[in-house]
Amino acid sequence: MKQQFNIPNLLSALRLLTVPSIFLLIINSTRRNYPYLIVVYALSFVLDFFDGYIARKLNQETDLGKILDPVADKLMIFSSVIGLSIRSDFPFWLAVVVVGRDLVILAAGSVILRGKKFIPSSMLIGKITFAMLGSLLMIYIIDLHETMNLLVLKRWLIPIVLTFLIWSLSDYYDVYKDLTKRVKHA
Repeated sequence: MKQQFNIPNLLSALRLLTVPSIFLLIINSTRRNYPYLIVVYALSFVLDFFDGYIARKLNQETDLGKILDPVADKLMIFSSVIGLSIRSDFPFWLAVVVVGRDLVILAAGSVILRGKKFIPSSMLIGKITFAMLGSLLMIYIIDLHETMNLLVLKRWLIPIVLTFLIWSLSDYYDVYKDLTKRVKHA
């Protein structure tokens, strides 16, 4: 069994620690704490990149990491989406789609984990969707600054992100169907 406590899992745990800070900095965004919000949000994305990169490069992928990484991703997205829905013009309907999609994916993943004792790895489309959504959220975060106006960019990116959200949910559903079918026939 691979060592569960390693650098990639430590980086994922550090990302989990950024979640409350991101939420509080968004909700209480001021000119004074705005730079901290940008740094903490960007740091969380950098940690996400490095936890996956190191895990693959050093062959340190673990079952714990397959759980920690997506949970950290989803909690970071949840905190950002909810905070931005409260504090900015982030569309409430899009927040519902994002949170709903991620809750469905988490629920399906827990069913697979319980039923088969197997933890599937993240899919490429999921990683692309996370990057696209993270970029949209960063634009909304940048737009929190009183001198910024990124309305055109936000309106342009929302349909693209929505397309990726639907596409990835469809792909995750196909994987879920395939895995549950295999469990029934095993």
